[in-house]
Order: sequence, then structure tokens, then C-alpha cells
Amino acid sequence: MTDPLDDLLAQMPSPDASESEIESFMAKVMATPGGPELIKDFARKITAGGSLDTMLKEEKAQLEALSLKSPDRFIFRIELTGTNPLIWRRLSLPVDASYFHLHCALQDAFGWQDSRLHHFEVWEDGQHELTFSLSGDDDYCEVGNHIADLFRENVTGFRYLYQNWLHRIVIEEVVPAGEKDTSTDFTPHLHDGSGHGPPEDCDGLPGYKQFLNGTHPLCQNYTPEVLQEFCSGTPDFSEISFRQASAVLRKRS
Repeated sequence: MTDPLDDLLAQMPSPDASESEIESFMAKVMATPGGPELIKDFARKITAGGSLDTMLKEEKAQLEALSLKSPDRFIFRIELTGTNPLIWRRLSLPVDASYFHLHCALQDAFGWQDSRLHHFEVWEDGQHELTFSLSGDDDYCEVGNHIADLFRENVTGFRYLYQNWLHRIVIEEVVPAGEKDTSTDFTPHLHDGSGHGPPEDCDGLPGYKQFLNGTHPLCQNYTPEVLQEFCSGTPDFSEISFRQASAVLRKRS
């Protein structure tokens, strides 16, 4: 038998519930054994210094750190290594962009679904030096660290791994916003590129080659016309929209 309080909490009102619905729910909680103690514990956590208060402040700081203000733009060329014909994109971002901004832009530019693990790697003289990701197990968090910091150290190239897809990234130029077709908005801008991003479930580069040859099981999900488009076409870049990094991070929380 489940606890009455657990059953009640499972019916918690939605964020858009009316004031009367919330009041009714709170009254039921207070009337249920253990309810008043639960409310007191929650109140302690959300007051200054409480665990929830600390978590909310950290989340707010992360979101504020994702606000872009730079008047200059990085222009990146990103190549999906091993693809033939080569799949690549050229896009630009404000110079104060974090690695997380670039992650979100890459996902949208290549048509990835942002459902797999990823990280950035910095290599120098054939040696792996740094890793940036959302995981606390790696060297640095990609949300609070900025690409410009390494650029100042004359590092203009690095890698992005999405599951087992390797992307080679090169910073081609730094220009004022509005020059070289960059945007004056503080959002990613896709300049050009070639090739459709592969289906995520085709098991990496070997599976993608099978997909292009029509021998991968995923081919059954596509019409011959769509398969031909994958082989020879370039996506309509005007249909690509970029998400806000802050919205993506908030959704992950």
C-alpha cells in the first residue's frame, strides 16, 4: 500500500494551476499525516542558504552567464570528419560565446537531436590537453568557459565529439558584427555548408556509409527520393532555426 502523502504529492498541481487549486492542494497536504512536517522542511530548503535556494541561485548564475554582448564575431568552419562528400558548416557566434553556445549551434546546424553525450577536446602537438563538457567528470564545464580564452592563447582549432561523430572545428576569422555576412543579433548565424547531417541512429561513420549505399536497416524508413537527397543534396539552410542556449540549459535542469 502506498503512503497517502506520496499519493497526494503525485497529484501536485501544474505550474499554471489557479490560485484556488493550489490552496485546495495545500489544505489537503496540511490535513494529511506528515504533511505539516513536509511543508516545514520544504520551507527550510527554500529560505536563504537552503539547498533549494542554493541550487536556484546557481542555475540563475549559469543562465546569466549565457547572455551574449560582444560586438565581434567568431567565424567557425566545422567539418564532420570522414564523410565523403564532406559534410561541413560555416557559422558565426559572438566572441563571448561559451562552448555550450557552440554545442547548441552545432546541434541545430547539422540537424542532430541533442540526445547523446558530447564534449569538446583541445589537442596540442598531438596530445590531448583539455576537455569541456556538461559533465562534472571532465576538466571544465562548457557552460561557464569561453572559446575566447583559448583563442587568446593562439588555439584556433579543436574537436567536438557527439556520440561517435567527430567534428573538426577551426576559427577562421574574428570580425566586427555585420561584416563578412555575420549577424548583428546575438544569435548563431549559418553562412553556408554542404551535405545533410547523417541520421543519428545509423551507428557512426561505417553505418552512414551503409546508409548511403542503401544497405543499412534504417533505409527502410526513407523513400528512395529522400535517400537520394541525402546522397547528393544540400539542406535548405533557410529552414534551420537556432535555439537559445539558455532555453536549452533550462530544459536540461
